[in-house]
Amino acid sequence: MFLCRAAAVAVLLLTSLVGTAHASADGPGVSLAVPAYFHPGELWGRLADPGVGIVVANPFSGPGKDVDPTYAKAIADAHAAGITVLGYVATGYLGSTGRATRLGETTPLAWLAQAQQETARWYDLYGSYGLGGVFLDEVQNVCGPANAWSDTYRALDESIKSLHRGAFTVINPGIGTEECYADIADVSLTFEGTYETYRTWQPPAWQRGRDPRRFWHLVHATATREQMAEALSLGRQRGAGYMYITSDVLANPWDTLPDYWQDELDAARPQDTTPPARPGPAVAVRRGPTTLTLVWRPSPGATGYDVHVNGLRVTGTAGRMPSATLRNLDPDTRHTINVKARDAAGNASAPGVAVPVRTRKPDRDPPATPGDLRAAQVKVAAVRLDWAHAGDATWYDVLMNGQPLLRLPAALLTDDATVPVTGLAPATSYAFTVVARDATGNDSAPAGPLTVTTAVPSGDPISEASGSVTGGEATYQARYNLPFDFHHVYVDADNDAATGFAVASIGADYLIENSWFYQHAGTGWNWTPVDMNPLVSSADDLFVWRVPITGAHRVVFHGSGGSPESYSPVITVS
Repeated sequence: MFLCRAAAVAVLLLTSLVGTAHASADGPGVSLAVPAYFHPGELWGRLADPGVGIVVANPFSGPGKDVDPTYAKAIADAHAAGITVLGYVATGYLGSTGRATRLGETTPLAWLAQAQQETARWYDLYGSYGLGGVFLDEVQNVCGPANAWSDTYRALDESIKSLHRGAFTVINPGIGTEECYADIADVSLTFEGTYETYRTWQPPAWQRGRDPRRFWHLVHATATREQMAEALSLGRQRGAGYMYITSDVLANPWDTLPDYWQDELDAARPQDTTPPARPGPAVAVRRGPTTLTLVWRPSPGATGYDVHVNGLRVTGTAGRMPSATLRNLDPDTRHTINVKARDAAGNASAPGVAVPVRTRKPDRDPPATPGDLRAAQVKVAAVRLDWAHAGDATWYDVLMNGQPLLRLPAALLTDDATVPVTGLAPATSYAFTVVARDATGNDSAPAGPLTVTTAVPSGDPISEASGSVTGGEATYQARYNLPFDFHHVYVDADNDAATGFAVASIGADYLIENSWFYQHAGTGWNWTPVDMNPLVSSADDLFVWRVPITGAHRVVFHGSGGSPESYSPVITVS
């Protein structure tokens, strides 16, 4: 009876969606969203402005292993100023381009596990300082075979939001996506390029008319204030609710603020500051054990809505329609829900009336307990877990020392797949448990705990360093015996210490970093990406790279992040 009545209400609510956005005289408002890839200090202080909505923190292409007090203070100050601070997390295009995880894997499961662990570390280190969510970089822009890639990103987004309630998520493909990404994450960064490219670029047709606060554009190499103003105008026309424009250029255009920063703040501010009317109370038109589909009376002029559950914003609508589906809720639980409306200028309404809604009870058949939990591999700073799968599981939760670490879709765990856990401390014991969860929210009895002690490091931090030149290519290899986040090879191709980047008594003309290859440009730490993947393999911590460099030259291997910085001796490659 309730479902029939609610469905009728839904039809009336949805068919009453009328009105257009009341844009300001100079177009919709734009909130500035800044990838702040510079150390906290004076520049971070200049971000504390009502015109800034998002800031991305990125200490070590990720959170690092320990709290940095300067980042903790910067995140806390930005949070107090009303800014959503996101932590940087790479997803490696799910390995589809050859990008490898820190353990050298290129499978979607490995990347999904690493991204969730990076997210957990961000919250462990900076959650108490006001971290607002995560910025997922290196994201695919196509659906993939049978939607495999978009479904994996959807699972990642759902996992992050279920394990870290209230997390705000951004995906960064850097270019327009296919429509399968429309409901993934809170914001999609769909343009990242130069001003000259932006002048003629157009977003995909499906994005037109959507909520501007779902899209973010980054424009660099914008030399003048006039060009900045033009880029802002183009962004408004193209439906971007978040933007950042800078005069800085590649290789890293996000390591400073432009000279016209204050002008950009002023130009982005909307003239319209009148909030829309608050929307009506949410009505559950469909209730499941872990899902709720909601509709509400629309607010005239609204371009989007934010749904709050138990006081936390948990999702936004994908468009103007006053409807949303909440997922991964606790079953048989009373949730208090209200909705806020947003207009094209970015103004938010007062919250709608809060209503209690209870999810349904799960079925009476919990999934089987995962069997034979074991450590398939134990390393200095990582382990691989394996278990016998439960046939009726939809998700697997992995807990470390009693704290949630991973929520993995069962569909990705093939019979021969193992789950990597990285970022551990050497010679340290950890207790792991695994729980199977079914589609109705039932949890199995836990498998474990399994206690695993990581290995003791021995020998030099970097050993077995060597190289050779054969057939127009140079091959380098070294074994990294400590848990480094960054595995570097500095290459002095011209054997001239006075040219290139000065490091360890050589002048590096090229740099290999994990699975990226760069050529030195200009002076100092200034590198231009070379379009190739130099990493051949990294099995058992023996890294092998191959690049198109000929002739006798010198190299030095380097490890940093996660362990004390270390260099190998300089070697000559011929």
